[in-house]
Amino acid sequence: MKMTARLVAGAVAVGAMLMPNLAPAQSPLAPGVTMDFRETMRQFVQAISAYGRSLNPNFIIVAENGLDLASKPDPQDDTLLFPARAYIRSIDAVLQPNLLKSLAPGDPKEDPAITAARNQLSTNVQTAKSLGVDIFNLEYATTAKEIDQIYAASAKQGFTPFVAASPVLGRIPAYPKSAYKANPTSLNDATQAKNFLYIAHSQGFGVTRDFVQAMSNTNFDVIITNVFHGRVPLSKLDVERLKYKKLGARRLVLAEIDVSSAATYDYFWQAGWAQGAPEFINMPHREDPDRYRTLYWDPAWQSVLYGGTASYLYGIFDLGFDGVVLKGLDGWRYFESGGEEG
Repeated sequence: MKMTARLVAGAVAVGAMLMPNLAPAQSPLAPGVTMDFRETMRQFVQAISAYGRSLNPNFIIVAENGLDLASKPDPQDDTLLFPARAYIRSIDAVLQPNLLKSLAPGDPKEDPAITAARNQLSTNVQTAKSLGVDIFNLEYATTAKEIDQIYAASAKQGFTPFVAASPVLGRIPAYPKSAYKANPTSLNDATQAKNFLYIAHSQGFGVTRDFVQAMSNTNFDVIITNVFHGRVPLSKLDVERLKYKKLGARRLVLAEIDVSSAATYDYFWQAGWAQGAPEFINMPHREDPDRYRTLYWDPAWQSVLYGGTASYLYGIFDLGFDGVVLKGLDGWRYFESGGEEG
């Protein structure tokens, strides 16, 4: 069965199991119920990872914005933090936007809470690295001088970098002309990567074959992209072609999945879905009203993403992707803050 048919069939099956609730979703939890939103997100990632690796033991899991989950409080003393080892072992790498900027020393007069957050981020970086997790840093710059400085700083920190011109992530940067530290080596896992390319929106390349050809003309070690080129999913042949650098060596191709939101333009969105119907559809994002936050701990939502042959993750595996980049791992912040937009 083709990926489109399987994914849509799975979404229909999930929707059929749910009783519509037309009342707006005001609170994600029943009165008196509490939840550790961070730990729930860790467990979600661990479950996704376990399923992916049950399909392929070498399936790669990259946690975007996942560094804040790398430590957890001691059950007896919440002022003490320890590595979240089960979570860290379930992932191969973290992808952190603006990491260098976030780690840069601030004004001596800055809010102590900001300083504490920076120090904790630095600790989480070191914790992840010490446990064998690679750090992909995604930065933004437009001038050659800025780009060179970012790559040099990334190398000093031991990060795997990509410098994009803008957060749109829709094109290959004009500078440098070749991939940073391009090499002829074939890759088996994420820790071998020297660089990566993130194309979240591929429509600007033209039709699918033009996008695939453009990627084939590059020597990036890792390509991260969307399963869909516009409204059309990539084919197995497309993914297979993406796996080879211009130099001929094998690279890794990863698909992005947003684990904490669903949009009206997503392939699995069903007629009749709206805020509160099904119950896992929560509040719309302020910056994109067509994209809704999901109750990511809801089993019905999770079954859309993984766990069966009609799930999104199985479709990605079936197409031949080497793994996934899990977006939306910072979705816990919204619920932990009581509904405040970041």
